[in-house]
Amino acid sequence: MKQDKNKATEEREDEAKKDYLAPILKKLSLEDKELDEEAAIHVKNEALKNLKERLLTRAEIIQRRLVEEQKNLENAFA
Repeated sequence: MKQDKNKATEEREDEAKKDYLAPILKKLSLEDKELDEEAAIHVKNEALKNLKERLLTRAEIIQRRLVEEQKNLENAFA
C-alpha cells in the first residue's frame, strides 16, 4: 500500500516538473484558478512568445558555432 502511495506521489512530482505552463501561470498570477477564454489565450500567447525566444536564442548559438567552425576550416586549409 505504501509503495502505491509513493509511486503516486512520484508521478505527481514528475508531472509538476514537466508542467511548462506553471512558470507562465505564476508570472500572470493565474495559479490554482480556472482560466476563462481570454486568460487561456493570454497564457497561450505568452507560451508561444517564450518558445520563439528560446528558438531564436538556439538559432543564434548554432549560427555562431557554424561561423566559428567555418573560420577554423579556412585557417586549417589556408
